Amino acid sequence: MQIDPSLLLSPNLVLRLLIGFAVGGLIGLERQKRMIEESTVGVRSFGLHSLLGTLAAYTFTVTGNPIILIYGTAISIVIVSLHVTYKILRTMRKGLTTSLVFAMSFVLGALVGLDTPPEGQLVGTLQVLAMTIAFLVFLVLGFKEDIAAAVAVVTRDEMISAAELGVLILFFWPLIPQSIELAEVTFPLFQTYALVVLLLAISFANYILVKKYKNRGVYFFGFFGGFANSEATVSSLADFYVKTGREHPGRISLSTILANLAMVLRNGVIVILLDPTLQIIRFYLVPIAILLIVGAFRFVYESRVRKEPQEIEIDTKFVSPFEFGAALRFAAVFTFVTYMSLLLQQYFSDVGIIIAAVFGGFVSAGAVVAIVAPALATGTITLSTAVYAVIIATTTSVFNKIIYAYTAAREKKLLKIVGRDSLLMGIGVIVYLLLLFAGIVPM
Repeated sequence: MQIDPSLLLSPNLVLRLLIGFAVGGLIGLERQKRMIEESTVGVRSFGLHSLLGTLAAYTFTVTGNPIILIYGTAISIVIVSLHVTYKILRTMRKGLTTSLVFAMSFVLGALVGLDTPPEGQLVGTLQVLAMTIAFLVFLVLGFKEDIAAAVAVVTRDEMISAAELGVLILFFWPLIPQSIELAEVTFPLFQTYALVVLLLAISFANYILVKKYKNRGVYFFGFFGGFANSEATVSSLADFYVKTGREHPGRISLSTILANLAMVLRNGVIVILLDPTLQIIRFYLVPIAILLIVGAFRFVYESRVRKEPQEIEIDTKFVSPFEFGAALRFAAVFTFVTYMSLLLQQYFSDVGIIIAAVFGGFVSAGAVVAIVAPALATGTITLSTAVYAVIIATTTSVFNKIIYAYTAAREKKLLKIVGRDSLLMGIGVIVYLLLLFAGIVPM
């Protein structure tokens, strides 16, 4: 069979070979860091093993003859088998992680070789898949102690509930339609479902982090808890304030600032994901900067008067997505705010979006952002309306922390400090809005 010489000399082949070596070499890099003897396989062994898979698979795609692929697979099986035998019989060491990922490196390399990128693209889908898996394996191996410690703090009931929630997510994912018609409103059901799943996944990660590191400070708790639910975070911080004898209200207020900052950063991620034009995020960076400046100022001030609080644990139940009741309530609130925003937009156009931003921000600023960003991308609303709505929803979400702090603590001292800081941040954002509206800041 005649082979086209351009296939062997093309830049795609060179890049394919580099990726073929890299997907194995990245895993080998982590294994080599854990070497306790010279015979342990490392970057070279893993990289060459995956490159063997790439060459064997690519030869098959070019020639159509599977003999080289079969030969390469057989060699890989023999090498992995010898490695397992040597490790068990000669070194008497437990665990087959290295052998397993060593075998996986050949498969990743074969994926790179089998891929056929579309015309005009250097990297295809299978190559991206191989690189992604290699990176994930690198993370899992590199942070296995941290992962094991995080899993250790999860109770049996939480694991069961998490598994049940995962089953529901996987079950409903293929059944959710892209959109449905409700009262002449096209509701993006699948987009809303995907965002709820994303936010619940963030809540899961924060639950593990906060539960493991909660005694290292309320600042850590405030920031990472704010990614999941900033309102619930502030309520828990106020409860913590009461349990510690109502001391250090400034520290609680600073943690509230960090919760607000996390909320804004989360909304920024939603904007980037749903607005590929990146028009909104250019103006949304200013509120983030305002929160950063205020937070830095308050942190410097509080560090001068800091005293270690008592070791009282913060209740972390609010960030757990494990309980179905909490997950369903979150999904219901998010869906309701999303639908009302669409309904107001349907009947009142741009004015409806602004109204939804004012009231929706007190409940879920993320839901307002999730409606505004794609509406701009599709040309349904103007850029100015989208920017105003996102910033107004963020501002109302900052102001509502005053209500949550007072409701939980019932004390004017904390209310005064949290109110002062929230007003300072909110006023800064409102001034920015006025500058936009007056045209002083061009849009």
